Amino acid sequence: MRNLYFEGGKNSVDQLMGKFVREARKIAKLEPGALELQSPKLQALLFTITPKLTEGLFKISSKNQRDSEKMLGVTTNKQNITFAITLASLMLVGTILLKPLVLHLQQSMLKVQEEKIFADNVINTAQAIIIGLDESGKVVLFNQHAEENTGWVEQEVIGSEFLGQFIPDNNQQEFKELITGMMSGEIEFADELETQMMISTGELIDVAWHTTTIINPQTNTPAMFLATGLNITDRKLAEAKLQEAHAEMEKISERLQDEVNLAAVLQQSILPEPEIELPGLEGYASLLTSTEVGGDYYDYYKVDGHNSVLLVGDVSGHGVAAGTMVRAAKAGVYPLINEGIYSPSEILNSLNETMLATAHRELLMTMACISIDGRNGNAVFANAGHVLPYIWRNSEQKREMLEAGGLPLGQSKDFDYKTATVEWQLEVGDRIFMYTDGLPEEESPSGEAFGYERIEQILEECGDADQDFIREALMTSLEFHCQGSNYEDDVTIVIVSHTNRVMEASGSTMEVSDIIRISDDYYREANHPIPRVSKEYVVFMAEHDFSDLLTRFSHDGICRILPRKNQFCKDMGMDLLLSQHHESPDDDIFFLMPEQPTHRQFELTHTEDKMFIMEEINAWLSEHESIPGDQVDALSVLLDEVLENSLYAAPRDGKGVPYYKKGVSRELSSHEEVRIDVAFTGNRLALQVTDNWGTLTPGVFLKNLARAMEEGVEAGVGGAGLYMMWRLSDYMQVRVHPQQRTQVTVLWDLNGTVDMDVESGFQFINHSEYEAILQTKAA
Repeated sequence: MRNLYFEGGKNSVDQLMGKFVREARKIAKLEPGALELQSPKLQALLFTITPKLTEGLFKISSKNQRDSEKMLGVTTNKQNITFAITLASLMLVGTILLKPLVLHLQQSMLKVQEEKIFADNVINTAQAIIIGLDESGKVVLFNQHAEENTGWVEQEVIGSEFLGQFIPDNNQQEFKELITGMMSGEIEFADELETQMMISTGELIDVAWHTTTIINPQTNTPAMFLATGLNITDRKLAEAKLQEAHAEMEKISERLQDEVNLAAVLQQSILPEPEIELPGLEGYASLLTSTEVGGDYYDYYKVDGHNSVLLVGDVSGHGVAAGTMVRAAKAGVYPLINEGIYSPSEILNSLNETMLATAHRELLMTMACISIDGRNGNAVFANAGHVLPYIWRNSEQKREMLEAGGLPLGQSKDFDYKTATVEWQLEVGDRIFMYTDGLPEEESPSGEAFGYERIEQILEECGDADQDFIREALMTSLEFHCQGSNYEDDVTIVIVSHTNRVMEASGSTMEVSDIIRISDDYYREANHPIPRVSKEYVVFMAEHDFSDLLTRFSHDGICRILPRKNQFCKDMGMDLLLSQHHESPDDDIFFLMPEQPTHRQFELTHTEDKMFIMEEINAWLSEHESIPGDQVDALSVLLDEVLENSLYAAPRDGKGVPYYKKGVSRELSSHEEVRIDVAFTGNRLALQVTDNWGTLTPGVFLKNLARAMEEGVEAGVGGAGLYMMWRLSDYMQVRVHPQQRTQVTVLWDLNGTVDMDVESGFQFINHSEYEAILQTKAA
């Protein structure tokens, strides 16, 4: 088309069309009369230009027709191709898309079916009881494991009531509330529920249930209650056996603990009382064990009325083995007391043989031994590898260390402790400080030892203060250093002061005629020194009321007070009362009654027995018209006070801490005794309570009486009970064998009345084990 229109030079259609138009315009511009047929321009237009232009336009028209026909044919082909493509596309969609979709649907249906089969297999093969319930509580699902555990088959239980079929009556209510709550939607989650389950044989198994609900997706409400249970019967049996084993172990543990406690009590029982009173000496001993049974040991005794022996030892170790060594040492000391040996070197030589025979060099014991002659202050120190004691020189106001070396006891049979001996002179006012290595070696939480420097600094700062002040300063500083009172090692402190020179006693025992009677007027005249003899032989003979002297009695250690003008004491017999420092083959209640009394005895086996026994005693006494109600009431009050002491205050460990909290209900151990005796005659009523602790000391007794007298009686405050016992009775007597027995006896005059304003007589008889040995030797 381009060639026809534009190419061909002057004969191109484009050129001819332009020429035709120009010539036609020229002719059109002629006047109508001016145009002639023979005009050259018209002839050229009609016969030259027009034929050529017509021929070119014909060619173009023919070309255009052919092109149109061709395009129409192409369009037809395209339509056919489009139809073919469309048809092919539809076939392709059917082949590629629809067929996989159908296949996918088929596979999905197969998968759902497989999942159902798998779920059924899981339910049936799961090692758990699976039971499904409908909203009415009937069984709709029962898996194979449930069949195996219960003996029921699925066909037998489907449609049955779950609770009635499987759950015992006593477990149904909780389960029913759980089913109702979860199926209503009120409970979403539930904790594990343990019940018993009935099986086909009629037996019961233990099952731990975990419950949930299956939700209907269309209504979004619970459609099924699903209970999954584990058979825990074997576990329950194992738990029961374990509990039995625990109970048995607890019994064994309690028995072992009782034995350890008994060992601790026995160990404490072999130690003398902490308040030291020896000829010319006065002091205090403190022993704190790091365990129930410790390895520290202190002891003291007197010989010939003027020679005194102080012993402080330390076994290498703790526990029962160390306690055995301590008891062996104590056993070795007994014959030395009996033989009257007071030479430190002889004592250590003898104890060395005892330790060798006991421990065979497996355990060793260090020991410091000091003897003091109370007549002149001559002192001797022998050492068996123990930490060195200190001496406070009162006249010079300075501290010294006693230095002597020697091997620990039980290490060598050939060592002679005479080579480990020093002698020195002790002056009145001088003080001896002995201790065990637990004191300087106790460490702070950071690992710093308490150290000898601290001990020496405290001793120097305390100077000539009394032993109570020094002991308190040391223990307070140690507790502050260690940030507590639980120590890694036993800690023992013995502080003894030389108070005065003494005269030699005329004999080892005293009769009533030898009792030192201190008259009321003499005692009140001035601050006279009390004779340096055992306080059991000193009696204050009161002429008037003496309650104003209780504090002074406490300071002087006078614990036997007999009102000279008291008619009840006169009726009992002054010689009888003065002789109470001697042992009697009978209990005091019978020794103090004038004739064979009417008597009843009770023993406590449990703390709860107290109220029943008190009621029985009160009822028994009330049956006898000869016993006034005032005395019966007073006896009830005192019995309650004494029993509280015997059950809770008296049982104490080596640190003086009560074993039992007051008011705790407990059964008395096999080695514990609390006995009550009540007796009466025509004119006397007596109450006696005996326990086997022996922990009440004269000092505590007197201090409590003095405090109650000065500050008044207040419930729960120490001393109130003892004060009431004294004020409500006509005579009170306390006999103590340290760490062995306490016997409290009170008497009333049935011909009189209970008058708290009358200051009755009382005696505290404290028997030293060494006094008993000396009396036996003298006999």
